[in-house]
Amino acid sequence: MERRQLSNTDLQVSPVCLGTWQFNAGKADETWPAQDEQVSKDIVNKAFELGVNFFDSAEAYGRHASERVLGKALEGRRRDAIVATKFGGGHKRYTAVDVESSLQESLQALQTDYVDLYQVHWASFMSGVTEIVGELKRQQAKGRIRHYGVCNFGAKQLAEFCEAGGACVTNQVPYNLLWRAVEYEVLPACSERNVSVLSYSPLQQGLLSGRFHTPEDVPEGRRRTRHFSCQSTSLSKHGQGGEETATFQAISSLRDACAKEDIPMSSAALSWILGRQGVASVIVGCRIPQQLEDNCKLATLSQEFDKQLTEATEELKEKFGLNPDMWAKVSRYN
Repeated sequence: MERRQLSNTDLQVSPVCLGTWQFNAGKADETWPAQDEQVSKDIVNKAFELGVNFFDSAEAYGRHASERVLGKALEGRRRDAIVATKFGGGHKRYTAVDVESSLQESLQALQTDYVDLYQVHWASFMSGVTEIVGELKRQQAKGRIRHYGVCNFGAKQLAEFCEAGGACVTNQVPYNLLWRAVEYEVLPACSERNVSVLSYSPLQQGLLSGRFHTPEDVPEGRRRTRHFSCQSTSLSKHGQGGEETATFQAISSLRDACAKEDIPMSSAALSWILGRQGVASVIVGCRIPQQLEDNCKLATLSQEFDKQLTEATEELKEKFGLNPDMWAKVSRYN
């Protein structure tokens, strides 16, 4: 598998990154079913076999549980992996002391003495930008993190972070054919500041796999986004009517276009994202090793086919507008 260099770093990462939110040590959450630790390890083994060297986790994924599972799976081959994780969880606003404590817990969970990419999970998790930037620099100087970035930052939040002296190398945002809000302001801001984009939910939690034909087909925990009516699940927090009809019309159009090209829908969706300017890697989660293998089968898209995919979701993009927050009633981006 090819390698892509993250902006302003020496990190050479695979274009497919293994997301480990589903590494839950056998404990289901509101989004993902329970996954046995051996299955998680088998997925990591498959990643190395396929040439995937980039792994993304977070403190918030089961209160370091995902990191613990990943750390065990990487035992003996840590130097062959580029590991990214994040600090922040709940409604807490982190001080410098909190960041140091969270990082220490992450290092212990991952069974390592450094993290390649340490990320602020949401801007709202920072007690103050200047304080947090200073702490990230301090931890970088100590060699405990190689580089740092952000996650879920809007254009103004990114500007504030960088203007406080932050050497931000990545911004991890939700981006896929069915969720293109970041194209309005966030992607241009990243391009302006030479910040690499990491795309999470590149298959919109399975909607772009082609398996689901109606909203009712989708597991309840994945109906929390603004694609679905807030009445679809008690887990929803956005309080809006959703865009179920437009979403599934777009999925149908994408399915038909992919069938004509004889390209699996998931392959087309991931390849489309990786063709966007500034996108370094797509973060995919997996239930089983075969799913990762399928998601690594990237395709070369013709200009015409790329255009068809874009046009098929243009109306949906316009309906959702500028707000990149899929879940909250009040956007956490600015």
